[in-house]
Amino acid sequence: MERLRERREQHGLSQATVAEAVNVNPSYIGLLERGERTPSLEVLLALCESVGLHPSELFSETRPDPTTELPELVQLRALLGTWPTKHRRALVRIAKDIERIRTE
Repeated sequence: MERLRERREQHGLSQATVAEAVNVNPSYIGLLERGERTPSLEVLLALCESVGLHPSELFSETRPDPTTELPELVQLRALLGTWPTKHRRALVRIAKDIERIRTE
């Protein structure tokens, strides 16, 4: 789980922020990152999503390129993972409105 830790740190996310997005205890994140626990598939996929890491990158021989995704997007993904669907959809509508205004 070292790659998860690396990606989390690259994007300035705390264990607590990731834990909240995944709905687990922050100490569990530490145990996972140290390899002392093995997550369920559901938790593993949620962890990858929360730090902007594709699950296949956990097992590839090459290291992921941290510049492929903006740190702000990773932070937003972690934050939005804790929001209800209707609130996430509302934020997308707001972002689309801002983009429309920005490009007029």
